[in-house]
Order: sequence, then structure tokens, then C-alpha cells
Amino acid sequence: MLVVEFAWQSAVDRLWSLSNVQTTRTVIEMFANFSKCYNSNDKTYRTCYTYNANYAPKLRLHCYKSRQQPNRATNSKLMGGLRKVILAIALLAVSAAQAASVAKPACGGTTSAKDINLVKPANPPRECVYHVKAYSKQVCQLRIDFAMTLAQPTIQEQANTGLMTAECQQDYFEVNGLRLCGVETWQHIYVNFNASAGESKLDLLLVLANRAGGVNLPTPDWNMQLTQLECPVGAAVRELEAPEARSSSIKDGFFVAPPGCLQYFPEAKGVVKSFNYNDGHGIYPSHMNYAICFRRTTQTNGLTIRSYFFHVGAETAASTLLTDSSCYRSSSSNVRSADFLMVPQAKLVEQNEHATYFCGATNKDVLIRSNNPGPLLVLFNSDEYFEPNDAGFAFTYTID
Repeated sequence: MLVVEFAWQSAVDRLWSLSNVQTTRTVIEMFANFSKCYNSNDKTYRTCYTYNANYAPKLRLHCYKSRQQPNRATNSKLMGGLRKVILAIALLAVSAAQAASVAKPACGGTTSAKDINLVKPANPPRECVYHVKAYSKQVCQLRIDFAMTLAQPTIQEQANTGLMTAECQQDYFEVNGLRLCGVETWQHIYVNFNASAGESKLDLLLVLANRAGGVNLPTPDWNMQLTQLECPVGAAVRELEAPEARSSSIKDGFFVAPPGCLQYFPEAKGVVKSFNYNDGHGIYPSHMNYAICFRRTTQTNGLTIRSYFFHVGAETAASTLLTDSSCYRSSSSNVRSADFLMVPQAKLVEQNEHATYFCGATNKDVLIRSNNPGPLLVLFNSDEYFEPNDAGFAFTYTID
């Protein structure tokens, strides 16, 4: 039993600055039980986070004792040093547990671990496949966090059309029919992995082009963090944060994505980028169509997006943001690009104009507000045609 007590201030928000997704998830779970403590023996007040762990010794930190609530000045001094102590203890405990539990299979290997680290070998084969077996019958999703460098999408002409397409053909990562390539940093995807429905194994494939003869391709590299997320048996996704789910042994509810989401951002603030964004120097692949989802609570009002880079379906590099009918085809014979970002029930805040589809190009900040009463999401679509300015998008978001 590890009990960390401190004076009248929540530390949960401090933990979000941790970069590693696995560490963030685990540390949040560590401090899941929060309460204000009152000791009737000495009539003192404390704020407590309690963590149960077999590998942690019984430890109690009494950082403040008083017969009344401490003032803000005292709190500030106490929290300055204590915050470091709390995080140090938490990270030491997490590191010790994770070092023993994170599996690192080689190419061709099989693992059923909950937390998995896939690292490029010193001399990778042309094809490297990893086999992931379900950690338990409660597994419902696999989250993959990327740090990956592969060859860029191949630009080639479609037969007898004069039109170009961008496909992952030389190097690529593939799972469940989805292919990604190029540079993927701080990206993630969710893969359906319903163990209770009989999906007991997933195969993750990395294919590399022949680099013999001095081919001008980047040195391939990858370091992926995989997490098998569990759902309470028989629970709908929307019920994962209900009291009965929180009290169960399943602690992944915060990170489980709604059905149909390729990407899911449960935090109230963050950054979203298109695949192979590469600081605006990449290109997104053709034939993409996926949902980017955000966590809604009973207190949520809406989603605010501030786009700081946007080149989607842009025929020129000119700074022209287009909306709605300019972003999709009116007929199958129309060769207009159908690349767009779709934001349900959205409004351009500065212009006070309603719009749903967004395309074109702009490097200026664009503020978009969505008051969609249903699931919070945006959709990205790229058609079969490639334009030289299809570099992608990057935006910050806020859920309020």
C-alpha cells in the first residue's frame, strides 16, 4: 500500500506532462483513489491519494499537519518540493513494474503481454512481422503509439489519366489493411481487437524496400509502444467510466476509444496532425478515410480547433481556405479533389460563418468551433488523386 498525502491540492493535472503514454496511464491509475483525510486523533487535515501495488512498500508522507486549512502561500512552498517527490516515487514504482512487464519481441516473434515495445533490430529483414496475442478475454482494442521513419509515399501516374496518386509502396507499416509510411512522430492509432468475439491474434507487418545499390531512401527506424486495452465484460464503451466499471479490475476505460475511431484523444487539450505530417514537409497518402475522436463527458459543451497549418486538397500553395461545396465532387465524373477535413456543426469563429467541410491551403491560424451534440469527432478524407501541395494539417484542440 502506497499512500501519498499532501496539502489541499490535486496533483493529477501535473501528471499529464509525462510524455510516455504507458507511464501516463499507469501513474494516473496509481493516484486513482482521492480523498480529503481528517484524522480524529490529532484533528489534522490531509489530502490523500492511495495506490495499491504488490511491489510498493507501505509508505506514508505527512507533508502538512494543521488544525485548519493551510493558506495558499504555505501550499505553494510545500507543493514546490513535494511535487518532485511525488513524481519521483511514482516514476520509480512505474519504471520498476514496467521494466519487468513490457515485452520486446523480435521480428517473427509472438507475445501476449499487455504492454509491448517494438524496436527495429540492428539488421532488419525486408519483411518483419510481429504477432500479438490477446492478453486476456477482456481485451477490446490495441493502441499503437509511433516513432517511425520509413520511405515517403510513392508518387506515380495513374494509367492514361495524367493524374497522380500517393501510395505506401516501398516501405510501409500495415495492420488490419491500413498502411502507413513516411515519418510518424507522436502519432497513434487504435485497432479493433475484440478477444471476447474470438479475435485472438493480430499481425503487424513492416515491409522495407531493397536499399542495395545506393537507393536514395532514408534509413528505416521504428520504436512503437503497444497497449492492449481491456473493457469490462459486457460493458458498452460509453459505460466504461460508470462506477461499476471504475470499481472493477479493468483500469483502461479512460483510454478506450469509441467504436469506429482510428485516433482518440481523451485529454481535454492537445495537438492533432495528419499522418506523415513531418512538420509540414510530408505528404499524406491517398485513399485515407478515418475518424479522429475526442472524449465527451456529461459536462462537455463543444470542441474548439485552432488550425496552424492546413494544406488539404490544395491545387496551389496560395493561402485560400475553402469550405463545403468547394471540397467535394458533385458527380463521379468531376475530377475536383475530394480531400477534406469534416467538422460536424462547425463555424468559422472570426468570420461567423457556418461550414462543415474544409479544404484548400492556409498557414494562418483558423479558429473553428463545433457544438455538435453527439460524439465529438472530425473526419479526414483523401481521394485517389495527389496534388503537389497535399502536405496535410496540424491543429490544437480544446474540449470545454
